[in-house]
Amino acid sequence: MVLGVILLGFQNYVRERLGEELWRTIRNEAGVAERVYLPSQSYPGEELSALATSMSRMTGMSPALVLESFGDTLASDLLKVYGNLIDPRWRVLDVIVHSEELIERMAQRSGDVTPQSPVTARWGRDGEVVLVYQSHLKGCALIKGIVRGLGANLEQPVILDEGRCMLAGATACEMAVRLERTTQLTERAQGLARRLTPPAMSRSALKAALFGDRSDMPSVPPPPASSSKQEVLSAWRTETKTSPPASSVAPARISSLPAAPNLPSTPSTPPPSEGGDTSEPWRRR
Repeated sequence: MVLGVILLGFQNYVRERLGEELWRTIRNEAGVAERVYLPSQSYPGEELSALATSMSRMTGMSPALVLESFGDTLASDLLKVYGNLIDPRWRVLDVIVHSEELIERMAQRSGDVTPQSPVTARWGRDGEVVLVYQSHLKGCALIKGIVRGLGANLEQPVILDEGRCMLAGATACEMAVRLERTTQLTERAQGLARRLTPPAMSRSALKAALFGDRSDMPSVPPPPASSSKQEVLSAWRTETKTSPPASSVAPARISSLPAAPNLPSTPSTPPPSEGGDTSEPWRRR
């Protein structure tokens, strides 16, 4: 038997993606054109298989892919309808471990007197959960979709490692479920940040990086303490002539100033006296 909430969820799933007209076509091909699904009832599981097969023919998706995609969206509906059966302290792996008990209690609410869950679960090694599914419907794809959807809705993403599958000829489906380790992404990001962050530089190393190496440029030796200005200039001219710089730009040279021209001396005219006599010498001996 299949819960009515599952078949009602499949109906909404098809309507939202394909529209009302295609849903009627899929329902007619599956032979359930007159069926009305109620969340409080249980229905034969073959109806879900027939609907998934009909949608597979309409869309080109495999029946397993149809069921897995549907199961991913069904998880939120199950949490809304049966969320009060879940202990608020449980994490997603705790919910999966108690899946057998939860499925049977869900079936009892839908009127199934002797429910039998097709799913069993137990704790495995390294904190993972081993989930086993066995049913003649071979709907393990639906279980995988629901498990992934639960992890997404509870904000605890999970990874499934399938060990054996009924679709591959096994007598039961077995898969290991574990939490996705998001810390690996954090460590990778931190390692990348460390590689992109330059190391701390000393003051001398920073100065050399900013201004470059000046060792190839000619330097002017410091003048002796007792040297005169003329001796310093003469030594600098000699240095620049004998040791030109590596670049093609010639250094500036200090040219000597031209001598002042010899101008004829002009006799000085004494200032006039108070009486207006200009012949009187300006200064009497």
